[in-house]
Amino acid sequence: MRFNFALLVLVALACDSRLTAAEKPNVLFVLADDQRFDTIAALGNGEIKTPNLDKLVARGFTFGNAYCQGSMVPAVCTPSRTMILTGRSLFRIPNPQAKTYDGPALPTAFAAGGYTTLHVGKPGNSFRAAHQKFDKVVEIAHQNAPTAKKCADAVIDFVKAHDGKKPFFVYLAPSVPHDPRVAPAEFHKLYDPAKLTLSKNFMPRHPFDNGELAIRDEKLAALPRTQDEMRKHLADYYACITNLDGELGRVLDALRDAKQLDNTLVVFTSDQGLAVGGRHGLMGKQNLYEHFKSPLVVAGPGVPKGKSEALVYLFDLFPTVCDLTGTATPKGVEGESLAPIMGKKATGRAHLFAAYRDVQRMVRDERYKLMWYPKIEKFQLFDLRADPDELKDLSEDKAHAKPLADLRAAMAREQKLWGDTAPILK
Repeated sequence: MRFNFALLVLVALACDSRLTAAEKPNVLFVLADDQRFDTIAALGNGEIKTPNLDKLVARGFTFGNAYCQGSMVPAVCTPSRTMILTGRSLFRIPNPQAKTYDGPALPTAFAAGGYTTLHVGKPGNSFRAAHQKFDKVVEIAHQNAPTAKKCADAVIDFVKAHDGKKPFFVYLAPSVPHDPRVAPAEFHKLYDPAKLTLSKNFMPRHPFDNGELAIRDEKLAALPRTQDEMRKHLADYYACITNLDGELGRVLDALRDAKQLDNTLVVFTSDQGLAVGGRHGLMGKQNLYEHFKSPLVVAGPGVPKGKSEALVYLFDLFPTVCDLTGTATPKGVEGESLAPIMGKKATGRAHLFAAYRDVQRMVRDERYKLMWYPKIEKFQLFDLRADPDELKDLSEDKAHAKPLADLRAAMAREQKLWGDTAPILK
């Protein structure tokens, strides 16, 4: 059955109408692990090979400023995945270690909307109480080279066996390209470390003690960082991403063979990015520089081609996918649907806020970004339009006193808005 989902979405947004189960598209929600926003060839990375993601970008809608809201633990993926699964913000998510949970969750929302649901992916560093609400759960722990293939195989088996009586919601959340970064040999052969380019903000060390430099991810490489070692880490990272891209291609091929691809909404994102490659002298995700951002591509029936630089949170995906499928968004979800942005009916938030433990806070608008390190009472101010690599700190530049003051005030407002447990910036 063919119909105009774009029109249906606009109608649903206007009058809160809902589609019947028979009218709804399938959903393939792909959540990579630690994949940075700038690791897709079609989005400007000329050194990585991602042919399947490139095709998704070509037919879909890309968000260039998609952020996890942060973490109160070093394993940032745990709260990030909990936020995505529940639609709740950082300081209001349930305890990720909870054994039971009765609040809003993607699997229960889509089950109520007439979907059959499947979870495939890593069991740890996520929200297992929500995992267990899927109709079927296939847990695949990180197994180095075979991981991406095993996850894809589980989804392909599901697609082949699906009887089509209900639409399906598949949540594919593998532990790739998380370290240890080991892909099948043919993918590592694609990348010669000596030929890779390090980012402009490569540094041997972080320029100051940010309050937590001796954390797990930062111990994956020696200090000071050397260009040769950082290129080797980057090569392994790229190999794992290209491996994941190939397995995504196999899943999309299976959907095509089952004559379901044209009727499947595909979301591709990651729980967060990270600094691998020595960005600002760092390796991990325990910081709030721009390499923390995730890729976000949405494609499928009714989704227009395009791109937006709107400021969005990953937990906005919960109501977005609900809206794009005519499924009711449960009460308690805090995210804002991105469907109006894709339909050019909205521009998104004026400010975006993120936090890391008690050592870092960040707020940004469409141009400027303020970083605050409470333990050492230090600020950084960056003009992201002129300096996307965050190399020139303007916090003590008198010519930028106004954006500094504006963002300090915004930081305090955002802390209150999201229920930050740290002292409010004065």
